[in-house]
Amino acid sequence: MKPKAVPLQKQQAESTEAEPSRDLGIEVERPLDAEDVALSLLDAKVRAEETRADISSTESHADLSIRLPRAVILRLSAEAANRNITPSELIKRALMQYLPPQKAGPSR
Repeated sequence: MKPKAVPLQKQQAESTEAEPSRDLGIEVERPLDAEDVALSLLDAKVRAEETRADISSTESHADLSIRLPRAVILRLSAEAANRNITPSELIKRALMQYLPPQKAGPSR
């Protein structure tokens, strides 16, 4: 027995049909690859650093530049990251411990 032949027009119609998701304009979800994971981790890290900086910005600030050896800066950055604070906050805390207590009264 011979199999029935499918009409040529029907074969062409089936081969040119679009996927339903394309017809609706819906983007199909795909699994995350290494680049997506790395970008999301970087984005989370940047947001966390910005949040920490915003939290410590409740006081008025003045800018101060100092020159430190690279080794000291690396240690400072590592310790600040270990404590989950900014390097500026770590320097402020260290100076507050080092400086004598402030006397009550008008400050100059």
